[in-house]
Amino acid sequence: MSILHLTLVFMLVAAVISLVAERFRLPYTIALVIAGLAAGTLHVFPPVSITPEVLLTLLIPPLLFEGALYLPPADLRAYGWLIGLLAVPGTLIAAVAIGGAAEAVFRLPPRTAFLLGAIAAAIDPVSVIALVREMCLDTRLGAILEGEAVLNDGVAIVLFTIVTGAGGAGLSDAVERFFWLVGVGGAVGVALGGAVCYALDRIHLPLVEALSSLILLVGSLVLADALGASGVIAAMCAGVVLGSYGRSRLTEVGRETVRTLWDVIAFLANSVLFLFIGLQVPGRLLLRYWPLIAVVIVAAVAVRALTVSGFSAICQNAGVSIPTAWRRLLVWGGLRGGVAVALVLDLPATVPGRDAISAAVFGLVLFTLLGQGLTVRAVMRRAGLLPQSA
Repeated sequence: MSILHLTLVFMLVAAVISLVAERFRLPYTIALVIAGLAAGTLHVFPPVSITPEVLLTLLIPPLLFEGALYLPPADLRAYGWLIGLLAVPGTLIAAVAIGGAAEAVFRLPPRTAFLLGAIAAAIDPVSVIALVREMCLDTRLGAILEGEAVLNDGVAIVLFTIVTGAGGAGLSDAVERFFWLVGVGGAVGVALGGAVCYALDRIHLPLVEALSSLILLVGSLVLADALGASGVIAAMCAGVVLGSYGRSRLTEVGRETVRTLWDVIAFLANSVLFLFIGLQVPGRLLLRYWPLIAVVIVAAVAVRALTVSGFSAICQNAGVSIPTAWRRLLVWGGLRGGVAVALVLDLPATVPGRDAISAAVFGLVLFTLLGQGLTVRAVMRRAGLLPQSA
């Protein structure tokens, strides 16, 4: 099948699944995973291969940038501490807890266990965020979910980068590299975002305004890579700056053009990503490593509940109200998805226990997407976030 034929089939499948998902009130991304699983099991498509570079350069950064672009600045300021605590120390705690459970029960090598933990800690609640928007729930809750997901993915990718490239590096070197990747990446995104915002005051052509947002994303990735920093952190920070300070500088038509552009980009990127997840599920490995998968799932859900509860209590004591219903959704909305799969595919072939990591991560992704994702509406209803008839 030529690339043109494959592209045509993909676009048709994405369009049909979108219509079916709307008809049966399924989250679109979960419907894509189900379709991918069915297609992979029935061998409907020829083997599809996407390199980790494509996932981590062409698919993940645009999704993070688009998510950051529309985070409400007021809600970010109000709930910034909770978002930051969940995304940074929360990700580190999750990585250690999940990796520690895998190491204790299955005697995995320490580096392998921490790699598993770092990958499994990557939150990707795209489906929950879509449901929050669809049901017109409180925008503050959506901002917390989306803000954490955007920052968490960047932190998880940084952890993965450090561990896979650590070799014989000590703890102090790893900590120094973490702060360089995050700090310099963040500075690049903020600086370039500010520069584009300044330039937008002098631009009044809607298409050029839209193109400026693309230039900002690609420029952030290129400059961060040149400085040895994190491109995903740079993209995320650039999106936040442009969304907070740049949208008011756009013309009315420019705002609509930018929104349409990024809606289409996000739709295509999510379509590729989640359909690919379904196609890549390693059934044989899931059966072989099911005890490890079970341990990882329990550890991931447990540490998620503990971190949400603990950090919410800290924020509550500081005067930031986090309703109990929100906490329930934050726990059950900690889905895993495209970032975790991209990192698994990027694992070096020489990593000990690579098959075990792959099976555990895919098992966790499937559980969260199909188990938690398909029941999140019921959780919202029981928590009082949705009417019983919804």
